[in-house]
Amino acid sequence: DDDGGLWIDGRAGDMIITGGENVWPSRIEQRLAEHPAITEVAVLGRSDPDWGQIVVACVVASGTPPSLDDLRSFVTDTLPVWNAPKELLIFDELPKTALGKVRRSELLN
Repeated sequence: DDDGGLWIDGRAGDMIITGGENVWPSRIEQRLAEHPAITEVAVLGRSDPDWGQIVVACVVASGTPPSLDDLRSFVTDTLPVWNAPKELLIFDELPKTALGKVRRSELLN
């Protein structure tokens, strides 16, 4: 960071590389969890021929689902633009393990 600190944000395998920028899903998930129309969120990367990967937001809405443009704007209020999702998937519920961890491998199927 600007103060010379090093922060580890998640596991290296979780990192999304989009347009040459490294993106940590956990930071985007934390930001999107603050959105009033979202009750649950998971962020992951999807392969893309132009960008390498794109950021995908998988959300459970608390009523009317937000638009992709709304979420992109919400994310870029506090994070760099390359963190903004390029795709939005709406779920009734996120698939989870018995321990309550999101099954990311099932989100893009």
